[in-house]
Amino acid sequence: MSLKTIRSLTEFGELSVTDKNSYYGPFFWLTLISFAVPVVVAAKAFHEVKLTSRPSVSPDASGVDHKIWDYLLKSYVDDGLVDYDAMSRDYLFRTYLRQLSDAEPHKLTTATDQLALLCNAYNAFVIDGVIRHKVSDSVMHFHRGDQGFFDVKEHLFAGKTFSLNEIEHDLIRKRFREPRIHVALVCAARDCPAIRREAYTGRRLVSQLQDQSLLFANAAKYVQYDADTDTLRLSPLLDWYGQDWDVVGGYLNWLVGLIEDESLRDEVRQAASGTTNVAFMDYDWSLNGLATSTNESVAGPQKASFGSGTVPNN
Repeated sequence: MSLKTIRSLTEFGELSVTDKNSYYGPFFWLTLISFAVPVVVAAKAFHEVKLTSRPSVSPDASGVDHKIWDYLLKSYVDDGLVDYDAMSRDYLFRTYLRQLSDAEPHKLTTATDQLALLCNAYNAFVIDGVIRHKVSDSVMHFHRGDQGFFDVKEHLFAGKTFSLNEIEHDLIRKRFREPRIHVALVCAARDCPAIRREAYTGRRLVSQLQDQSLLFANAAKYVQYDADTDTLRLSPLLDWYGQDWDVVGGYLNWLVGLIEDESLRDEVRQAASGTTNVAFMDYDWSLNGLATSTNESVAGPQKASFGSGTVPNN
């Protein structure tokens, strides 16, 4: 093609002349874009895969690597439901439980690191209990003698054996004046706060608990107003552990600072002042498993005197 011909094509916008030996036209840019798009898509896909790639084991000062727990949660939790079967088959779950059994929490230097470890441990032990006892409908149906699911001392933590109730009430609630742990500890039931799809870490614990609180306060599953009866209906967790919120002025004041809907927030204020009725919903103890998520509730909504484990110890 002669330079004259190239210049002629340029006049019609088909080519752009730089010199008589090189030029860039629409075909060049189309080719470049065709090459670049797959590269960008592949890079994005690699980044997403990398987020859930199996971590190399690197424990913290306590001997526990929460990156393992983070990987497991991202891999086997979806919208608050747990794939118990898949979790049970992943060797990293057993690795994490072994680390918890040998943990040295006293080597952690901050209270947030220690509380994050205990929250992760509790949730991991609940899942292990479901797997270990082949719970398929509700943890409330499991009994060993006169002991229920949360009473059996079978969870090895820091060289000692604990029940779930002991971890919650003795190791966590007696030491940490933090009511938001009740939206972080998950009891394997559908009406529990949804299990977070990431591990708790000391560095981010405050923001993680605040986010869990926002999710809880703004979900009709836990907080709703019935205009027909002028009644604020709340999750029974707030009833069972109500005294824990006294450190922040009570759970109603706590909710006021979290609820985004202005009209609902006003009703909570009215309830706090005693001019709106307060009632507590029934609690659905059906298993929060992916395999049972579409089935009819087995345990069914029911009145119970249990919280994320049981009622507070006297």
